[in-house]
Amino acid sequence: MKQQQEKVGMILSQSTTREAACQLLEEAERGGIREGMLLVIEASPNKRRLLARVSEIVPYNAFFTEGDPWSEARRKNLPLPEQVARRYEICRLELLVELPGTNEITIPPHPGDYVCRIDPKTAREEIFGVREGESGIIWFGTQAGYRGSPVPLDVEAIPMHTAIFGVTGSGKSFDTGALIEKLVSIPVAANRAVSFPMLVIDAHGDYLEYARYRAKGNDLGAVDTVIRYVFPDAWRRLRATGPVEKLEPIGINLDDLEPRDLAELVVQYYGGAGSELQIHGLERTFVEMLDAGWTLSALLTSGYEQLTTQIKKKAASEIHDAAKSAILRALSKFKEAEDKHQLFSQNSPLQDKKWVDELTRQGNLAIVDFSAEGAPGVELPMKQLVMTYLAAVLFASFTRYKVQGEDRYLLFVIEEAQNFCPDPSYPVGATLAKTKLSAIATQGRKFGLGLCLISQRPSFVDGIVLSMCNTFFIHRVSPEDVPFVRTVTGGLPSGLLARLTKLGKGEIIITGQMSKVPFPLVVRVEKEDRKIPHPTGTTEVVRNLARLREVEYGNHQEV
Repeated sequence: MKQQQEKVGMILSQSTTREAACQLLEEAERGGIREGMLLVIEASPNKRRLLARVSEIVPYNAFFTEGDPWSEARRKNLPLPEQVARRYEICRLELLVELPGTNEITIPPHPGDYVCRIDPKTAREEIFGVREGESGIIWFGTQAGYRGSPVPLDVEAIPMHTAIFGVTGSGKSFDTGALIEKLVSIPVAANRAVSFPMLVIDAHGDYLEYARYRAKGNDLGAVDTVIRYVFPDAWRRLRATGPVEKLEPIGINLDDLEPRDLAELVVQYYGGAGSELQIHGLERTFVEMLDAGWTLSALLTSGYEQLTTQIKKKAASEIHDAAKSAILRALSKFKEAEDKHQLFSQNSPLQDKKWVDELTRQGNLAIVDFSAEGAPGVELPMKQLVMTYLAAVLFASFTRYKVQGEDRYLLFVIEEAQNFCPDPSYPVGATLAKTKLSAIATQGRKFGLGLCLISQRPSFVDGIVLSMCNTFFIHRVSPEDVPFVRTVTGGLPSGLLARLTKLGKGEIIITGQMSKVPFPLVVRVEKEDRKIPHPTGTTEVVRNLARLREVEYGNHQEV
């Protein structure tokens, strides 16, 4: 408590309920206070405690002012009598909330009010309103500028959807892994924890270590099983080498899709959006053959010849000749994809809706591996097909749970989200996948189905889908994305906006409903915040170049 009451400055005139300026005391100058730190103002009247964040520090010295009488002395590098100079440091503060709790500040601090230090580690309950070990709260990273001061995140807000932004090298995947590790150990009672069920679309193999780690018998919170799904070719190859993780092939049950959805998939897979005539003609043919006893899965595998024959027999009044030719070409390309990847004919746990039941009931982690190892030679349209199928099955399953009165939960984590729910400005065709993800974004929160969208370029992700996200983890972003981030987050303080393109690796701005405070937090995730090391992102370029050229590495001497 003594440290919390240490005075570091006093408030100057012209404060508002949003910002204030204080002059630092001498002992707090020259680095004693840093940008981003939290301070507390002992404000009159009634000794109110106002939480503030340092947004800017401005040092002043009367002997070092542009155009002052000492200019010539500085020019000639003559010594100046600094001990008699008028000098001070001004600290500009962003006013956050009135403590304890999250009360809005309605009366500004007054000139002369003292500004004191506050330690977030020892004042957690006063700042955040929660205690360590409280059920349903996970403690993540550490507040920037402090050591050992994690911030609380509310698990109850996960179904409200989350977005994680950051350019390559910003620490996005490492920090997402740290978040996953927290979500598999959610405290519910003394020495008891549960895991939040998760389905992760892994674009680059960043989370495969979790499957390998758990399969070796290591503890991973409350998770019993981590399943890794790969494309059938990779499954056969990896199974032959004896992988340590629980490995299953990706498979699609086309009968879980509506005829309209499958018709759109076929036409889009061939050449983008396609025409309504093509989609309608193919949909009608599917319905007719379903009525004749066929299944959609059979029509795209063993019954493919019967399907194409049925389309060829259609009169021009039913399907225009040009549309008929386009449909046959689209089906041919779709069948080629099946012949290459066997997604429709390969037996897979994903073809039975029980996989959703098991995942949500047991609180396990499933990873769909879209990396080069798990999806060798697989083009983006085929990955979009898998994504559409998964989104459709999840939405249907959670709708059923809602109707049955069951409370189920799942976090659907999607890396490279711009490839599956793109903004119209992004040159990727994924209309149907976006349609399904939009349905989850708008309605999934009512069912317990939450999205976590991860992207290097947030402005390339569909704005409507992102507008449904209520929590944001923002790493360093490109300058072009700053206006978009400001819009979708509902606005950030000017000081934090200026830092969006300068955040260090592992630094995150967290804002939204998962946070226990109504203002953005700057958090840093350190190496020790992850139990399982990140498998990618490190290089040894020089060491490997030396090895290839048989040159000794290390112990180099000055030449």
